Amino acid sequence: MVSLDTQFANQIIEKVKKYTDYNINIMNERGIIVASRTRARIGTFHEIALRIIQGDQDEIIVEENETYAGTKEGVNTAFYYKNNKIGVIGITGKPAEVRPIAMMLRMSMETILEYEVYKEERFQRRNLKDQLLSRVMYGENVTKDELVEYAERLDLVEHFVRIPIVLRFNQTAEFAERIIADIREYHFLSSQDISTVTRSNDVIIFKHFEKDLMHLIRDYKFQVAESISAVLRYLKSREITYTIYVGSFQNKYVDYRTGFQHCRWLRSNCKLEQRSYYFYDYLEEYFHSFVPFEELRGIYKIFKEQLEDKEIDNYITTISALSAANYNLTESSRLIHVHKNTMIYRLDKLRNMFGLNPILEQSDREFMVNLCEYLVKTKTD
Repeated sequence: MVSLDTQFANQIIEKVKKYTDYNINIMNERGIIVASRTRARIGTFHEIALRIIQGDQDEIIVEENETYAGTKEGVNTAFYYKNNKIGVIGITGKPAEVRPIAMMLRMSMETILEYEVYKEERFQRRNLKDQLLSRVMYGENVTKDELVEYAERLDLVEHFVRIPIVLRFNQTAEFAERIIADIREYHFLSSQDISTVTRSNDVIIFKHFEKDLMHLIRDYKFQVAESISAVLRYLKSREITYTIYVGSFQNKYVDYRTGFQHCRWLRSNCKLEQRSYYFYDYLEEYFHSFVPFEELRGIYKIFKEQLEDKEIDNYITTISALSAANYNLTESSRLIHVHKNTMIYRLDKLRNMFGLNPILEQSDREFMVNLCEYLVKTKTD
């Protein structure tokens, strides 16, 4: 249950006294004056306030000839939060004169109080989401029960499919914090989405989907883009550049870290900026990243020895661009800022050199991509 905050009550008094000369008292649920224009009365007992709090009446008028402990002539009225009396406002003066002021002040206090409590609840909820994701992403020995406890306090539904989306800005932590504050303030995300700022100063959103996974997967890239469209419009309206990394689908809190790790892998291995990367497009590269380097050396060292430095640079640039663009010649040439014909010329040189065609043959593609990875790792050798 919400209780009357003394600081809040005093702030009300400070604001109101600018507009009226009447003495105003605010009493708590024990009938104690906690804020007043007459500072000597703060901390004293107000009999009528306690009667109102403990009784059925919302308002008691005290006439000039009536005597009650700590009470003067005037109007005293309860104010509420969610149907619970949490305090009393008293205005000293002729009842007929001060009653309209008392009613207006009561309405104002209830409205302000609801807003302040709403803000505090939102702040606490955001803190809980930050704590939940911190435990998910970086916590050691985190248990299922611990994560479920956080989620239950946030009214999160676990069985919803969620996918981690990392927005990279290449900016400071303060910049990322401002971005996520605006995203939350403008309600770009639903209450079932979870977001925070990572240690890399990125924004991460665990975006929820209520669709069945097998229906979602059919056009999930469209669904993901649509789900954060408001966020992207906001970023574009402010000319903020970003790169997107989309991880793997998960529906268990204990597995969210895995989805986040997939985003981190994309971030480390997909270097072209201002693009969207989807983890499921890079499964071969992901699995291959676990192959011990000595295995690559044993296969590809002999080929590197046959290439000059200029040929190695051309090979890495060409194959990396083709791989990033799914072997689309137009797109790959755009990525490295060359004409499509230049890309075709470079690719033809490599095809003639190795007798392979990565455009048409999957096995040739795998050979050339793996050689490219080896060349990148050993470029400074």
